[in-house]
Amino acid sequence: MPLAYPFDQVPGTSEVLEIVPGVKWVRSPLPISLNHINCYLLQEGDAWCIVDTGMNSALAREQWQAILQIVAGEQNKGAPRITRIIGTHHHPDHIGLAGWLCDEYRAPLFMSEREYLFMRTYSQPKLRTDYWETQQFFTRTGMSEASCKELFAHDDFTHMVSDPPTAYHRLRNGMSLQIGEHRWQVITTRGHAPEHVSLYCEALQLLLAGDQVLPKITPNLNVGPTDPDDDPLAYWFDGHQKLRDRVPDSVLVLPSHQRPFYGLHARIEAIIRHHHERLDAIVALIEAPLSVQQITRQLFDRELNVFQNFLAVGEVLAHLRYLENLGFVERKQVADTWQFQRTPYYTPFLVQMN
Repeated sequence: MPLAYPFDQVPGTSEVLEIVPGVKWVRSPLPISLNHINCYLLQEGDAWCIVDTGMNSALAREQWQAILQIVAGEQNKGAPRITRIIGTHHHPDHIGLAGWLCDEYRAPLFMSEREYLFMRTYSQPKLRTDYWETQQFFTRTGMSEASCKELFAHDDFTHMVSDPPTAYHRLRNGMSLQIGEHRWQVITTRGHAPEHVSLYCEALQLLLAGDQVLPKITPNLNVGPTDPDDDPLAYWFDGHQKLRDRVPDSVLVLPSHQRPFYGLHARIEAIIRHHHERLDAIVALIEAPLSVQQITRQLFDRELNVFQNFLAVGEVLAHLRYLENLGFVERKQVADTWQFQRTPYYTPFLVQMN
């Protein structure tokens, strides 16, 4: 069943669109190919709760000031008031302005524990090139020394994030959060981020989905040097099962990117199928042993820049880790590089689905 999009328009610069009374949709600009993030305003009396903030930039700050003046004007209020900032997860496009908004409007931050702790790392100096664990990790994926050096020179997210707040209010899976006149259920999932928060309001039949369910794209699932034994794809599948079990298909999904849509369960099925297709495609490439970098080059039919290659290698490794833990591929270390090969126990995922 195709997804249904009830909104033909999207908010322009410093524009506010109403989803339902008390819930507003705005967009913050991003200086990347995915050029926007959706942020949402939830009314609390004569003030507002903000869900996600966008990246730290002068343009985004000016836009927020204009937007908050608009909503204050609609209520015949002089100075805008913010009750709290909710961050769905720690990525810079979602919480880049959280610190600035919290300080500017004296509003507390609400996040899950793991996401808050990861956010605090953005206040640290940029990634050092002499971390032996990081160098070893990327070498084992088959990345060349020159590519590693280029990646280290590129890897700096600190300018995308304002100084993180020094305190926060912890969101826990299953807790109920009163926001204005309505209660929202907190649902945490792993995979794209370590403790991603979605918010479900039964009364309004709305799901603030963050990056967990997007209508046309799938977010990056990444195994990186910080947690090289991670299995994010297994968590990702579990998270979607949790959403499907706890949230009805009738909700309007408010995603962090692209347009709000109906068809949650169909989209979840499509996301699962996409990853099953990717798993089958990877296994088809490794009748003979290949490194992660070699698999990545064959899987992506276009030239990747250093950052795109970093994301692609991490995502390929996430799929390989899932396959390895199922016994469908085996990993051997040849010199300094991991080599992956299919095992006789592999059964195609699309056959299992059908």
